[in-house]
Amino acid sequence: MAATDASILHFRSPKSSNSATISLISLNKYLRRPVKLLSPRGGSRDTRRRRSYRWTVTADEAIREIFHVISTETSSEKDDEQLVKLIKEEIIRTAYRVKTPSGSIEAAARRAQRLVTELTAAYTTAIYKSKSSEEAKVNFARFRNTVQKIVDFIKNGQFVV
Repeated sequence: MAATDASILHFRSPKSSNSATISLISLNKYLRRPVKLLSPRGGSRDTRRRRSYRWTVTADEAIREIFHVISTETSSEKDDEQLVKLIKEEIIRTAYRVKTPSGSIEAAARRAQRLVTELTAAYTTAIYKSKSSEEAKVNFARFRNTVQKIVDFIKNGQFVV
């Protein structure tokens, strides 16, 4: 794959605690540009034998990319589902970092609040850029459903250590 400097991504080690595994195909879909893969040792993997690799990308990077897609491009409900899945994983990871039950609930709630704030900003931009009132209504309904899924997950408290 050809790649420009802007599309070269460095991937974190699989041992990193703040990472989510995303297939390269999914990553390419969200980035909408060719990606040149660099191994942790710095060598290009373009020249190596083609295999079905799974790369580790930080959850923050993946979530940020989906927010970008929502706010700047045409996104779908599939993007919303992927976003909810990543946000749930990030909330669980945040809760597990704190060892006390009350602290883990507090940390997860703060993290969820920040993510919902960013989600609100992305959808506000998408609604503002809508070409018709019908498109704006669809974006608002998708926003409401996505936030509701996140709120329901937090209320259930299934992420608590």
